[in-house]
Amino acid sequence: MTAASTAGCRPAPRRYATTVRRRTGSGVRVDGLFVSPVPAMGASGAVLASAHLATRRFAELADAWRTGDAGRARPLGHALARLSAALFREPSPTVLKAVLYEQGVIPTPAVRLPLLPAGEDTVAEALKRLGELEG
Repeated sequence: MTAASTAGCRPAPRRYATTVRRRTGSGVRVDGLFVSPVPAMGASGAVLASAHLATRRFAELADAWRTGDAGRARPLGHALARLSAALFREPSPTVLKAVLYEQGVIPTPAVRLPLLPAGEDTVAEALKRLGELEG
């Protein structure tokens, strides 16, 4: 693996980065806010909590950058970054779990202490951003 095939935009636990390198031959760990610029620079993938929501749209973004369709990738990347910003407005994974609960995907939005449940306004904003992507 070379430095050119590795991208990192936030600290990642070593075990995740090691698993990604072992499985793909490149290490990629990005926050959802950077999901569009990193593939634009040639990264082959990302580990994203945000992709639990709008999974199809994240796959479309990866495909657009892979095929060089910047006209499709840029606006989609901006929309996905807005979703990620909403999901991480409070400590992770509180908002993500609340949205998955609202969708009926998981049975409870509960998080363990010291985390507290996500605020209603934050969850509403995340659902709004998700709706914009799915609409």
